[in-house]
Parts: sequence; structure tokens; C-alpha cells
Amino acid sequence: MSLHAVIAGWLLAKPSGANTRLLALLRHIGPLLGHGERVTVLHRANFAPPRLHPSIQFQAIAIPAAPTFRRALAERRLLGNALRSLGASVLDHGFLPVPFVPCPVVLTIHDLRDADGHGRGAKRLSRWLLRRSLTRVHTVLVPSLFTKAQLLKQAPGTRIVVAPNGVTMPECAALPHEDGYLLHVGHLERRKNLAVLLYALAMLPMSARPNLRLIGADAGAQNSLRALTKKLGLVANVQFLGVVDDAEVTRQYAAARAVVVPSHYEGFGLAALDGLANGKPVLVSAAGALPELVCKSGIVLPPDDARAWASAIAALPAPTAEATQKRRARASSFAWPRTAELVLAAWRTAATHPH
Repeated sequence: MSLHAVIAGWLLAKPSGANTRLLALLRHIGPLLGHGERVTVLHRANFAPPRLHPSIQFQAIAIPAAPTFRRALAERRLLGNALRSLGASVLDHGFLPVPFVPCPVVLTIHDLRDADGHGRGAKRLSRWLLRRSLTRVHTVLVPSLFTKAQLLKQAPGTRIVVAPNGVTMPECAALPHEDGYLLHVGHLERRKNLAVLLYALAMLPMSARPNLRLIGADAGAQNSLRALTKKLGLVANVQFLGVVDDAEVTRQYAAARAVVVPSHYEGFGLAALDGLANGKPVLVSAAGALPELVCKSGIVLPPDDARAWASAIAALPAPTAEATQKRRARASSFAWPRTAELVLAAWRTAATHPH
């Protein structure tokens, strides 16, 4: 039986790290498909599909991304028939709960934030949904050894493939001015621990205080961050840029002095990887997968020690070609073509050995 992988793409059209990953993988999986192999991406009607390899097709389906209960009900009602009509040999899914479907499932889990108590979902319910869903799954794809370890704590014996996220390397890295800004890219939410940056900036003398730019949608933390910014007298130093297009994100990375990722919990950390790819100093928390990701190429700090963050910001080195190249070399080890090979191999295995 030829491979026909069907991908649940309900989140497409919404900027996120998960969508960056999916579209990058599709671009690299296309040329790897063998004779008779194909991919269909199911998506919402408001998504405009890109033009990719001829063996990758897109099809709209009336399944919403949120809220969870509506998505789950729509999947239960529509997904089985859609997979049968397409002749799917494997479903690539990225949501919990996992529905009953008439083909093997390869599940992507970016992190276990809810099950580990760092998300919005109730921890006990999230763990129950995870374990129940895994009984319907052939293989789980995770982006880091950290996420693999967390998953095995919840469900020992799970078949797991570590398929790290990749990065599209800029052709070159611009050297910014030494007084450039700090950049954070990601949703404004509690687990991102952005308050520690504000406290750190407030500890620095105004003459040595860099600006901080926050790119990303409000996910529940923006009001409290704005209030803290005002309380600490940082209104002139902190810019909330909201959601911007990819071209603007690229420009912001290129001109930043450093990239900061102080999260309490990350299953991977695409912003840190993008920072390294641009040759920037990257400051990350000693939490989640971040130390694993940056290795010796980043500055790893205690997540809740504002004084340590202030000291690290004050001591940021002047940009040099040698340091920039070392950071870019670390980033280049995360290659989308290799990840695409791992994902495609997982699909093929699930399709030909479903049990």
C-alpha cells in the first residue's frame, strides 16, 4: 500500500511555532516522497494554502481549532469519513484528545505544559486525556529529549521518535549596535515568565538599560505585564509589538542586540533557535528544553533570579564575527531536512506496521 499521510492542520492560518514547524516540514517532505506516496493537509476554510510539491495537496474541512470541545466533537463527526474517502494510510495529528479513526495515528506532542502544570488546562484531567489518547496512537513525535523524558514519566513504554524542530538559516547575520534592544518572540502568557525581564531591567541604571521588544499575541499575561511595566517605570523601555508578519519578525531578529527566553517551561524553544541562527547572544532559563537547545552557545540563567538576568544583560558582550559564527554553527545543526526524514519514516512505519 502506498503511503497517503493525512495531516490535521486545523491551526494553520494562525501564527505559532507549531505552524512554522508544519509548513517547514511540508516544504522538505515533498521532495522525499517516493512514487505513489502523497500527503493531504486538512485545514480550515480561511487558510490560503501555499504552493508546494505536487504530491502535497490541501483540502478544507469544517473542523475548528478551538475551543477544544468543539474541535473534538467536529473531529468525531467528520474526520473518520474524511480519512476513509481519502484512503488515508496514516493520520498525523497534533491535538488532544486523539479521536478514534480508521487508520494508524502519528501524534505530535510539542510539550506537556498542561500535564506538567504549566498551562491553562487542569493537570489531573490533562494527564488522563494524554494517557487515554496514547492508547489510540502508533508513534509519538516530540521535539526534544526533555519532552520525551516528561512523556515517559506519564506513559512508560510509549513509542517515541525525537524529531527536533529545524531552522531556516539567514544568509548572513547583521552585527547590531551595542546599544540595541532585547527581543522576545512568543505569546504573552504566564509560563513565558516575562516579569523577570522587567524586574531585571528595573535594576539597571537608566544609562545602561536596553529597550525590550515583545512580539506575540496576548495569551492572558499582557495586562499584568503592562501594569508591572508602569509600576517599575519602564514604559519608555518596553514595546508591546503584538503579532507581526514573518518579514517583520525577521527584521526584528536581525537588528536585536540579544534574544531573551526566560520561560519556566518550553518543550523546545524556536525563538532561542532563531536567535542563534541570527548570531545573537541568547539568554535562556535553566528550564525545560532550553539548556538542551542552546547547549554551550547560549547564556543559561536561573528562571526566577532577576538579579542574575540583570547582570547578564549588563554584561552582554560586544558583537564579534567569531562569536556570531559559533552561534550560527549551533543553530545549523538543527536542520529541517533531517527532521523531515524522521517524520516521513515514522509515517511509513505506522502505515506498513500498524500494530
